[in-house]
Amino acid sequence: MSLFSNFFARKPPLLVVSFPKSGRTWLRVMLDDLGVDAAYTHDGSDHKDLRDIAQISPDKSRYKRQRILFLTRDPRDTAVSGYFQVNKRHGLEAGPIGDCIRSPKHGVEKIALFNLQWFAAASHMRKIALLRYEDVQRDTNDALRSIGKFLGKSFEESQLADVAVSRSFKRMQQSEISGELSARYGGRLQPRDPDDPESFKVRKGKVGGYLDYLSADDIAFCDNVLARLDYWKRLDEAFQRHGISYADDRAGVN
Repeated sequence: MSLFSNFFARKPPLLVVSFPKSGRTWLRVMLDDLGVDAAYTHDGSDHKDLRDIAQISPDKSRYKRQRILFLTRDPRDTAVSGYFQVNKRHGLEAGPIGDCIRSPKHGVEKIALFNLQWFAAASHMRKIALLRYEDVQRDTNDALRSIGKFLGKSFEESQLADVAVSRSFKRMQQSEISGELSARYGGRLQPRDPDDPESFKVRKGKVGGYLDYLSADDIAFCDNVLARLDYWKRLDEAFQRHGISYADDRAGVN
């Protein structure tokens, strides 16, 4: 493709932005099932890139002409899920889980600061919606319906119900094991070790699942980071202005 034709190449009507392990794979499969044309980016935060937050620009003006859906998840759950991604899928050495959540390249502070970059940038975007993974879990139909409204599309209620049921986490895992997802999306959506559920791309998806893996000291560290950054208040302020399918009583879930 020439530079000229590449310049005028059509962009999908939606760009989904998220930190890795924020629930993007699940959302992507459901949006694909609904026929939503979207592109996806981690905006420089991919674990394999080994960047700390200072290497990710807070200036998001390059995205201002696009319709953005920013997907976010509790940084504590994101960090724990990222630990398994780093160790069991990418084969990177991140040490024990307690070290990983403290890492400037993979840890909870990087995740929180990345999300805060986008919360701040939202006020300067013309077309942006913020969506929490926890709200997609709480009411999948409503979250998908809200995305449709953001895009100026309407979905049949029966279609939303079918997608929500067929793409439950249990069924997503079954699709990964059976090879359906890898046939559709390539090797990035297949288990690294079929005998090790922690190596699955679709691993658990549990809200508050970090409590099952972190020590009391690790949890205190994460909570202190989020408190120091005033994370939950800033999330709520951003979502009150730009959020879709937002249940504010779920912020800071423990």
